[in-house]
Amino acid sequence: MSDKALNDIKQIITQFNESIKQHLPLLESEVNTLISSKTTNRNAIEHCLDTLLSLTMHGIADNLFIRLLNYYKTVDSEGAGFYWNEYDKGE
Repeated sequence: MSDKALNDIKQIITQFNESIKQHLPLLESEVNTLISSKTTNRNAIEHCLDTLLSLTMHGIADNLFIRLLNYYKTVDSEGAGFYWNEYDKGE
């Protein structure tokens, strides 16, 4: 692969990561709302965890994922265990 192709790929990845980081405040707000409202809606929590888990695979949002997961274990410890295992697989 040529140096130009490698540089183009690096640039695309960098732009993707920067674009995702711009959405982190919205995700942080959602995590804050789920926790502060003490929601027990597993579907809502898991939907957010799924989104955050996919971002952790890119090295983004680990702290938000762990924060929500720590809350989720108070709602559903078995469900939280599943997400811990998935997170550990990605590390």
